Amino acid sequence: MSTSVAKKSNALYYVCVAVAVFFMFIFGRIVPSFAGITPVGVSMLGIFFGVLIVTIVTGETFWPALLGLFAMILCDFTTAGGLLATWFGNVTIQQIIWVMALTGAVTESGAVNVLARKVLKIKALQGHPIRLITTLLITVLICSALVSSPTTMLLLWYPILDTICEMCGVQKDSDLKRSLLLGVYISAMGAYVLPFKGVHLSSIAIISGIMGGSGLAFDSTAYLIVATLVILAFVLAYIAFMRFVWKIDFTPLKEFDVDKMNLTEADLKMNTRQKILLGFMIFGIAFLLLSMVLPKESAVMAFYNKIGSTWIWIFLFTVLCIMRDRDGKPFINGVKLLQTKTMWGIVAVAGCFTICGSAIASDDFGIKAAIADFLSPILGNASWPVMVILCVAISTVFTNITNGMPVSFTINAVCIPLACTMQMNGSGNATILGVATILSSMCAFMTNGAIAYAPLMLGREEMTTKFMFTKGLATNAIYIVVASVICIVAGYLF
Repeated sequence: MSTSVAKKSNALYYVCVAVAVFFMFIFGRIVPSFAGITPVGVSMLGIFFGVLIVTIVTGETFWPALLGLFAMILCDFTTAGGLLATWFGNVTIQQIIWVMALTGAVTESGAVNVLARKVLKIKALQGHPIRLITTLLITVLICSALVSSPTTMLLLWYPILDTICEMCGVQKDSDLKRSLLLGVYISAMGAYVLPFKGVHLSSIAIISGIMGGSGLAFDSTAYLIVATLVILAFVLAYIAFMRFVWKIDFTPLKEFDVDKMNLTEADLKMNTRQKILLGFMIFGIAFLLLSMVLPKESAVMAFYNKIGSTWIWIFLFTVLCIMRDRDGKPFINGVKLLQTKTMWGIVAVAGCFTICGSAIASDDFGIKAAIADFLSPILGNASWPVMVILCVAISTVFTNITNGMPVSFTINAVCIPLACTMQMNGSGNATILGVATILSSMCAFMTNGAIAYAPLMLGREEMTTKFMFTKGLATNAIYIVVASVICIVAGYLF
């Protein structure tokens, strides 16, 4: 019986592989150009859907992404050397590799455990799961806003969450653990609330240009206020759903008594090595915050721009490798950390979908224009409330099956001119619609192709397809309602 089941399972697996191979290598050669999409654009769509299908069905991330990257060379999207340069030269990909390694060193040292114990020792949180969860998620939101890097925050906070859950006896195969992982993920959307720092600046630049052509100015203050309200309300609504709608069992968190662990002062105090490693991590984060306060013309800012947001991690990692402890042993084993802490499945799939996303966003292949032509009839005659709801819903749906930034570019190109007309007529606000499109295009976590760092959550052993297509879908619905209501009201107020 077991042999028969195994053969059936393998048969389905290879059918899925065959479908993926068809989309990656054959689809673009037999499907003619359509809707203005070039032959290479058609091939890139086939590669995107091929990788997406096989990662969803099989749960594999490494080999589908590598196969997809190889297919990009054969379809003449780029050269072999150019693809490697784009893949490993991508700032997000490099950040994943090096931050994983440095975070792994901090985690292995036990510094994360000390931090978790300190959180659990806060008297106001003990015995109150809602307070504990709310404090945790809002802290992630604030840190993400300051650092403007969801990748960094997930790599930093997931180990902390794992430690808390382990201490509380929360089972990996439980909706509580999965919901907390998703909660930390959506809290990291705080990275998009600042209108002057982050990857969403490219969308803001598009919006500002369109508004400028209509004689309007992008309102950074309005963006900051409304974006903060949307993300904060989203996180709080999510917590409420966990407690009152999904009725997730918080008992493990409520019954946990940190005093029963017989913790000593040593357990709550970091040793020298832990302090140094955590200090290096905090220094890296603080370095990323400098651009918020440094004068643009200063020599320090020029140095900051020269180093960038990735090389600071490489430099810090190098210094730690150089250092020796009192016994003359290396402070960290850099090679071992890169081998054991870097999740290459995530590096591969994030690289593949990021490159696919750039093809969709490019004007060279006609994909973005085809999407814009498809959406124009739907959004052309909408009122302000209808415009906001459609933009939020369409952006949220599309971003969960493709990269978030291209969705934002496309929706903005179609809708912001319409919103400018509404604003001049006193019936809406183009900046607020920008908040709606940008945040909605970043509410991305249903598939590995949703956004570059989605595999950091979806690649974890706890996450299941059933959970994502039940509570995950519901979480998207919560966001759509919250964002729509706040942006509609704000459009009339600002």
